[in-house]
Amino acid sequence: MMNDILQFTSTLIEESGGAVDWNRAENSFEALLPDHARRQLGLPDSLVTISGMIDTDEGTASIPIGFGTELLDRAIRMARDLGCTASVRMPALSGRKQSEPNPSDSFGFPNSTYQVTGSHDSWMDYWVWSFEVTADADERSETVHHVCISSLGAGCPQLPELIFQRALEWQPLALKESEIRNQTLENLFIAACDRALRRTDEHLSEFKGTITRHHVRDIRRIETYFQNLKSEMETEIEKRQLQGTELKIRREKIRQIEEEKTRKLNALNDKYKLRLTIHPMALLLARIPVKRCELLVKRRKGKRRISLVYNLLSRKFDSMTCEACGRDTYTPGFCDEALHVLCESCQTLILSKKACPACRGNRPPSKVETVLKRLGIEKA
Repeated sequence: MMNDILQFTSTLIEESGGAVDWNRAENSFEALLPDHARRQLGLPDSLVTISGMIDTDEGTASIPIGFGTELLDRAIRMARDLGCTASVRMPALSGRKQSEPNPSDSFGFPNSTYQVTGSHDSWMDYWVWSFEVTADADERSETVHHVCISSLGAGCPQLPELIFQRALEWQPLALKESEIRNQTLENLFIAACDRALRRTDEHLSEFKGTITRHHVRDIRRIETYFQNLKSEMETEIEKRQLQGTELKIRREKIRQIEEEKTRKLNALNDKYKLRLTIHPMALLLARIPVKRCELLVKRRKGKRRISLVYNLLSRKFDSMTCEACGRDTYTPGFCDEALHVLCESCQTLILSKKACPACRGNRPPSKVETVLKRLGIEKA
């Protein structure tokens, strides 16, 4: 485990522009750090020896790193700020010819029919983002969500675990800068944020229920406490038949009690307000062999050609993406006018509003702010 920590630290230093020279026993290394990395790690000099033990055989003072050390805490924070990226390529499958995947095994087409017009082998890039999610109220919840998005924008929740299990066996993928456009990567990141926030909303349902119960409990306590104070004042007024100045004093105290109760309740609202922090930690690109299935979809008098992706790692079809809201679906519906792909929720809008939401201009989120708004989350 100590070697793993040393390896992690040396890789971090190299990715920050530093240089590392390991000793023969590989239980320490000498590091030459750029000034910004030295400051982030809190090291006294740019040239230091970092070791997994207090004393080394080299007779040189070294800085130990291990669980509970300040250096490891700083290194973890530095890695989070730096972000980690990697790209790998799954080997092409060899052996006997694979059977043709059948779309009807995965998809339902409730308001249309389709015909398979062809298929061919291809490759698809899958982007796995790791998000650290922290929820704070009167309690704290921390978790990490791994979100996989295909280059077509489809969410693939079954893939992160499969990719992580196999990625170390695959060859690194050397990407050319021209292969990935910034706008494409930004759109995929927004799609990943959309899935991450939806999963966070589902994951936190129990946490939010606990927070709500605590909030209601404390509201009742405050209401009861101040109601008792108010009742005592009113009982005293009635019992003593107070008038004049004394009555005014008691009425003023009752008013102050109400104001104090309002302040306490407002403070409770701030205390139990759910604050979410979502931090993208790492990005892994996996290039995976797929089979592309071409379909001709028919809806009444309309026709549209679509392409489905069968992933040869998961042995499953990737979902389709709603062209109105961006949700993933295996039960796509198609509108009458343009045969837009619609999820179940957007299909019901056609029934209630008599119009396709995509035809009316609705599109998947193109900004993180839109993702937050759709989920009712206020950006800090």
